[in-house]
Amino acid sequence: MNDTKRKAIYKLSFKEYLKAMMLFIVFIMICSISFFFYIKKDIENESVNKVVVNTEKQTESLKQYIDIQYRYLEGVGNHISQQDLFCEDNINLIHSIKEYTKLENVGIIDKNGESHYDNGAVKNVSNREYFQEALKGNRVLSAPLESVIAGETRVIIAVPIYDQQKEIVGVIGGSYDIGDLNKIVFRGIYDGKGSAFLVSKEGQLITYDNAVKNKDFLAPESIFSYFAEYNVLSPDDLQSLKQKWIKQENGYMTLNHNNKTSYMAYYPLKINDWIMCYNIDTDVAQESYTFIIYAEYLLFALFVFALVILLFTIYKVNNKHQKRLLEFARIDALTGIKNKETLQNEISTYLKNDSSQQLGALFMIDVDNFKTVNDLNGHVIGDEVLKNFGSILKESFTIEDIVGRAGGDEFIVFVKDIQEHGNAINKAQEICQKIRNIEIDNFKGTISCSIGIAFYPEHGTTFKDLYNLADQALYQTKNQGRNGYTCYTK
Repeated sequence: MNDTKRKAIYKLSFKEYLKAMMLFIVFIMICSISFFFYIKKDIENESVNKVVVNTEKQTESLKQYIDIQYRYLEGVGNHISQQDLFCEDNINLIHSIKEYTKLENVGIIDKNGESHYDNGAVKNVSNREYFQEALKGNRVLSAPLESVIAGETRVIIAVPIYDQQKEIVGVIGGSYDIGDLNKIVFRGIYDGKGSAFLVSKEGQLITYDNAVKNKDFLAPESIFSYFAEYNVLSPDDLQSLKQKWIKQENGYMTLNHNNKTSYMAYYPLKINDWIMCYNIDTDVAQESYTFIIYAEYLLFALFVFALVILLFTIYKVNNKHQKRLLEFARIDALTGIKNKETLQNEISTYLKNDSSQQLGALFMIDVDNFKTVNDLNGHVIGDEVLKNFGSILKESFTIEDIVGRAGGDEFIVFVKDIQEHGNAINKAQEICQKIRNIEIDNFKGTISCSIGIAFYPEHGTTFKDLYNLADQALYQTKNQGRNGYTCYTK
């Protein structure tokens, strides 16, 4: 080997190694950026998940707490129904309820609405909505009643009283303070730095805990008005929140106000269509996570991985031609699109691994009367027709779609997300039109195609099933005179 050849080889090798080093540096930069992005994203996801889960658990706790009050009153009701409702023993019994529950102003009400309270008061409540609902056999949690003097938000908890014949003979109920939610739920979570509040599905504030100190938030009739006025949520997010509350769905929103962000998780109480909300600053929600150490391990692992990639790249330089040959083996030499084996493997792999079950379509496309085309024009021009077919199909579909030649004048296209049947029809019409417009010098005759379409997963979930059904639709097109398309129908 002379010096000139040796220098040329060394120069070529140096360029290849230089490329590998540049790739390595770029990879390290990408890893560094990915590292910080991963840490930020992971902390955000974990903290949001924790807030959402805590809100769900605390909402369920509140439901259970209210359910306990219902059951306690029902137990008392079963006992007092065994004698005259307003007898001295029953009055003494409801007076003692305060010792075991946080209910106040407990009263026994007969079917006419006359109510005797534990403090000795007697009045008629027949016009009260909670009494009328309880007489229908329902457990009742009334709308809130605010006490300006006591600074409390109270509700009436009431249940029907049944006699031994399972007939409703009256109602027993009491008032309960749900104003300070932190005393009932969310105790010990984030050291009390968050705030909880109950709202109706229309966004009306029902009650809130003492941690809510934002007067702007408490003033409007609806918290939606507050969100809109102070741009706490974008219009789209606000509309989405309204719809989710109406549908009694759970979730969370990221709120922005005064250059501060917070997570507001919400969960339906499923009582009176009320929704429990919990708001916590993002800084507080994320402070308990110590992912930096794990991130350092990740960075080290990425660095080692980068070294492996570097060595692997250097090794692959010597195998470049083999890779090119392998790539050529996947492509149809004439048309430049995927060959039959690659086509079938890629479609089968997608169908096997797809979990979205989104609407897809398999197109089978044949050149009409291709034998006649070859007989009239010769195989050279016939090959030009096939090349034009391949180019048209490649240009008409996206890079995500699988386009290939199955052999001869048969082409197959699989569209992974066709969205709706009409889009497949439009695409078939487009292809037919483009193919009719192919112009080849000295060509004799006309060029057209026939198309058969089968839909995934509606008609099949395997390549074999879709192929057979699309083939049936294709032959139906041919039987109807070619130069068109047919969608398979059962």
